[in-house]
Amino acid sequence: MTDQPALTDESRRRYLKAIGTAGLTAGLAGCSGGGGGNGGGGDGGGDSDGENNAGGGGGDDSSGGGEDYEAIGNFPPEGNSVSIGFNGPTSGALGPDGQDQERGFDLAVKHLNEGGGLVDYWDRLSGDGIMGHQVEPTKADTAGSADTAQDNIERMIQRDNIQFWTGGMSSTVTMAMQNVAQREKVPFMGGNSTSAGISGENCSRYYFHPTFHAEIIGMAMGEAAPSVLGEDRSLFHIYMDYSYGQSNRDAARKYLTEQGPWEDVGGAAIAEGETDHSSQIQALEDSGADTLYFSSFGNFAASGLAQLRDAGLTDDIDVIIPHVSAFTLDPLGADAEGVLGMEPWNPNADNEASQAFVESYQAEYDETPNQSSLHTYESMMVYAAAVEEAGTFHPPTVVRTLEDFEWSLAWGDSAFRTCDHQVERPWYMVQGVGDERAEELGIRTEIVETTDPLVYECSEFPASNCAMGDNEYGDE
Repeated sequence: MTDQPALTDESRRRYLKAIGTAGLTAGLAGCSGGGGGNGGGGDGGGDSDGENNAGGGGGDDSSGGGEDYEAIGNFPPEGNSVSIGFNGPTSGALGPDGQDQERGFDLAVKHLNEGGGLVDYWDRLSGDGIMGHQVEPTKADTAGSADTAQDNIERMIQRDNIQFWTGGMSSTVTMAMQNVAQREKVPFMGGNSTSAGISGENCSRYYFHPTFHAEIIGMAMGEAAPSVLGEDRSLFHIYMDYSYGQSNRDAARKYLTEQGPWEDVGGAAIAEGETDHSSQIQALEDSGADTLYFSSFGNFAASGLAQLRDAGLTDDIDVIIPHVSAFTLDPLGADAEGVLGMEPWNPNADNEASQAFVESYQAEYDETPNQSSLHTYESMMVYAAAVEEAGTFHPPTVVRTLEDFEWSLAWGDSAFRTCDHQVERPWYMVQGVGDERAEELGIRTEIVETTDPLVYECSEFPASNCAMGDNEYGDE
């Protein structure tokens, strides 16, 4: 254990306007910081947009391990409660997944404060809050907008004094919030965002990516798809023409055609905001491809799949959606059968913690959870356990703990990496199912194959583009 030099006293936060998820174990390690203990203060308050928000933050040096560390970020929390934020897309095209994220977040708050669910599986967690502090939630809707997300989170940091937050879906939104986390020294775990740049050139000391992204999806598809569909395949790409679609297209080309057995026969981009895919569908038909890699997501993907079906192509062409979700396939009903994709988690995953989470979620909401529900839930569990292990909410110490963090809950055997803060864990290749099977499973996707914990080397793309050393802990 190495003491870190004490940070000089930090002035009160300045408000800046928006810029630019059977015996389960956890092995955790961290380094403590030095210094000694005064902290800034802050008041909670109501929110003009009607969201639920909580006060907290700042204050005396006797709470949250504050007697051992200098004030930084919103540390130390005040009194016997701690404010944690959710900032996700509960409206707009990604609203259904965002609403699932919110339900997972709410359930995590309940279990952390009262016990139940996965809290009962982890010795690090007490069911009496985090380090004896009751968790007070504060929430906002990004509506899928990066500017709105930044405004929301800066307000939560400044007014509500959050110690941590989760949520987000769009990669552009997550990357915008990464910058805020680093600047304000408040840890953040994002939602189901899959641009490779999140763990690459945009990596942040205060951001941890607990799910896959395009490069990992491509690696997993390179292993699984040829074994499922065969090696003699011609592949066409229809992709959203921004970071999400481009990075998924590039990863598929790398692992399925350049390094894999399939032939690439071209692609067609979807401009931002474009909803009529007739020109892309015509290009697909003209290519003669027998497989489509459709790099879209959410309601956008659901609409595109419906257009493919209406054009009569889904009978003859196998469709892969790199990051698929049940709500993307639900509008198609029985026509979703056979659509392939990757999920970071599925409620029918074969581990005891998954089933415990499913049961507690069903008891709370009377429905089956999906990947987004668990995403925020398990992220909250992981942050809470890291704080308990560190013995403090002190952000640099919590970050150092997370950098050597291993656990095994519903996601399976999982670990964050110091080099880029990318998680390494199992992933699931799934396929859409018909109505009868969906009723049996409780969800529109069925697991085809489960990978071993999978990630690339720190010396490889996109980790090779991560300059983590340029991002300070803040107590150096």
